[in-house]
Amino acid sequence: MMILVLAVLVVLTTVATVGLAGSRAHRHDDPDATFWYAFTGLCVLAPMLLIPAMTSRVLSGALVLLAAGTAIATHMVCRRTADIAAFTSHRAELAAAVTTISHRHQNLIAQWSRYELDPGAAIDFPTMSDVSVPETSALIRAMNAANRLQRRAVEALDLSASGEATHEPGAHVLGAAGPAVMDDDVAHYQRAVSELAAALETAEDSARRYQRG
Repeated sequence: MMILVLAVLVVLTTVATVGLAGSRAHRHDDPDATFWYAFTGLCVLAPMLLIPAMTSRVLSGALVLLAAGTAIATHMVCRRTADIAAFTSHRAELAAAVTTISHRHQNLIAQWSRYELDPGAAIDFPTMSDVSVPETSALIRAMNAANRLQRRAVEALDLSASGEATHEPGAHVLGAAGPAVMDDDVAHYQRAVSELAAALETAEDSARRYQRG
């Protein structure tokens, strides 16, 4: 019974030591805290491992192995938890960025739609609907590219969410979008919307010149 109690204490002490040293110290951005958490834990753990050696070296060795195995497992769990938290935070930042970019994208679409839906604007600026005009053709291509890249960025975030739900964040080898994939897709979408804005401005300038004759 005493051996079982001692084993449980060794496991609990090891888990607490490794968990505090590996996670809380990093959250507070204090490298020295890692040392002090580890030192305090070892001071508590050492008597549990050394005192049994006075009566049984086998028992002491078994407790050392138990502590080592527990430390390794706890470290892996803490590392995994930290990776998931970092990935989730990064994904949330990208999702917010996509929302902002999409808002700008929709404003540009609405600005262009006025030339299609407003009869007065359609009469005053006929070249805005004429794809034979180079500037308008470039605008339509930019619009299609932005729409395509918007879907790709949203799909990347959705795939990352599915990977997060299965506890595989960043595991794009398993079909989920990793951080690099998400970053690239969001960056490409942002660039496409900027190009759409430039193409719309160019097409509007061309339409005004045509109106003035």
